Amino acid sequence: MSRRKNAEKESALEKRERKVRLVQKLSQLYHEDTVAIRLHSADGLYSRFDPAPEQTRELSADIESYILKELEYKSARARIAVTFFADDVSLYDIEVMRRAFANHFKRRAEEQLLRNRKSLWRWLHKLLVAVVVLALLLFAAHLLSRHSAAHPFYSVISEGLGIIGWVALWESATYFLYGRSEERRALFDFLRLRHATVTIKPTETTARKSL
Repeated sequence: MSRRKNAEKESALEKRERKVRLVQKLSQLYHEDTVAIRLHSADGLYSRFDPAPEQTRELSADIESYILKELEYKSARARIAVTFFADDVSLYDIEVMRRAFANHFKRRAEEQLLRNRKSLWRWLHKLLVAVVVLALLLFAAHLLSRHSAAHPFYSVISEGLGIIGWVALWESATYFLYGRSEERRALFDFLRLRHATVTIKPTETTARKSL
């Protein structure tokens, strides 16, 4: 069962990646946006707490946060390039850093895709419950409104039930109007970073040491 779920997840992710590649081809008519980051060494790219091999290690939370923040100001149609200026790196470090970067954001994309699916089903369930609650409250409000002429108290209760019903629907409606698009944008950003052009440039200090 788990293998089947993983296969479905990979298939869905590949579809998203095809869309990203299409956007990248179209974006060649525009420009390439670059995110520049300064590193003191290759180890600064990785999380200090992840014991995995370098190519599969998590990136530093600070670096990931910085990149995602910078991405907010980049065009959605632009190619993404990430340039690291490192003080102490070797040719081996450069190749490993590129692979680690791509692997990291591939995992992030898979995780975000799974979160999006779970979130969709959770909010669909909440929406269904909210619609049922709204229907019951509006029906009760309609019954009370028929007696509003006899006493104004029934009119107040009737309007209150209607307001409560619409408020119950508000949160779910807000998600499908705005929250869903934010989740899809987060997945899109992770996929763009997965296919970003990663360049590691040694600084002058490193170049002098190599000489």
